[in-house]
Amino acid sequence: MKLPYAAFFDLDGTLAMGNKPPLPCDVAAIRAFRADGNYVFLCTGRSCGYLYDAVLDIGFDGIVSGGGAHVTLGDDVLFRSFVTEEQLDPIMRRFETADQTLILETESHMIQLVADGDRVLRHDYPIIRSADEWYARYRDEVVSKLTIYPSPMEADTTALVKSHLTLVEHPTYYEAVPKGCSKASGIAHVIDALDIPRERVLAFGDSANDADMLRFAGIAVAMGNATDSVKALADFVTTPCADGGVAYAFEHLHL
Repeated sequence: MKLPYAAFFDLDGTLAMGNKPPLPCDVAAIRAFRADGNYVFLCTGRSCGYLYDAVLDIGFDGIVSGGGAHVTLGDDVLFRSFVTEEQLDPIMRRFETADQTLILETESHMIQLVADGDRVLRHDYPIIRSADEWYARYRDEVVSKLTIYPSPMEADTTALVKSHLTLVEHPTYYEAVPKGCSKASGIAHVIDALDIPRERVLAFGDSANDADMLRFAGIAVAMGNATDSVKALADFVTTPCADGGVAYAFEHLHL
């Protein structure tokens, strides 16, 4: 009896772009792979509060979200970390006067701290103007990670965030996750629970926060729209997300 594979799919730039539904060919390919006795997981930098039905409806065996801060297998939570109040407070107070927008990605919401109305990133996200307003309105929210727009940050702000969290830099923004959390660590929690070896792990990704999981996976697939540094980590470079890169990979990998 052959061992199953466990496949982990990034969301943005891999399964979909701009909160749009995944392509039908990619959905069909993932479902067929699962129907063949393998496991499939969403593995995203997004927190639970920023996922959407068109992706979740693919039908996953579990989810690695928040860049590894929250990991599920079926209905079971395998791992859960969060940004503590002691970590969050000095960062929020710094962003009361910084030239960036701080997004607090919780397990149920996307909340933006922005002191200047001209820097409001998304008008459909709840807006707070200060740390004190956070405590008054949202203190009970569990913060999985932070996202900061735009880059670059001032050196002292960067140092402050790095002193509390792991910072991942993208071309136009940053992600900050609890230390010790990554997509690779999230995958490790899953395969330990399933007793699947790393060589039977597939990972699909396109950007900087996918690098660690591509290094971890037995088979690393980079999207055609991936950065050159991500493509350099791949065992297979597929077509872009917009061209059904997930389906193309399954067609040509012959797993």
